[in-house]
Amino acid sequence: MYRPMALTAAFARRLGSVAALALGLVVSAVTPAQAQNSGDRLSSLLLFGVHYGAPERLSGSISGVFPFGTPKREGGGLTTNALEVRARVGLGGYGFAVGHRLLHYGPFGPEAMLTVTRTFSSPRRATGQATYVGVEVGYQLMARVSIGVARQVDGPSHRRDTRLTWSAGLQLPNGFWRW
Repeated sequence: MYRPMALTAAFARRLGSVAALALGLVVSAVTPAQAQNSGDRLSSLLLFGVHYGAPERLSGSISGVFPFGTPKREGGGLTTNALEVRARVGLGGYGFAVGHRLLHYGPFGPEAMLTVTRTFSSPRRATGQATYVGVEVGYQLMARVSIGVARQVDGPSHRRDTRLTWSAGLQLPNGFWRW
């Protein structure tokens, strides 16, 4: 009975290690904004957010957005690929996410993320004191919305739940108030 739980906990630790290594490799490969020759390239961004959703309930977040690759002009705007790394903490738990964002007109656009969430004792529609691994898709346009699924990989329950995750809120780039 304890063997499957040990395997899933080991899987969650390995997933976190692999995500950290991948993040380090991608971030170290991104050319700093000062070293880029093109005036079209975006520099890295820092975003602050407040969200409400499941399972964290009310939460705050901080995200780093790291553009990479060559920007493309589409429909009069500039489209850039970016790596996004997000940490969030709320009343129901805390989490980490890493994924791809397509930047349109600055920091706005769609995203797809891999997530790891640890719940506290009173999460919204999830098992307390449990770890969930999942995926989510979202869109950022000042207001940010996302929806996804997460599978329980560790926790007090012997059954492993798959839960719907969602959030809606506001996420602003650092320095927005000076624009």
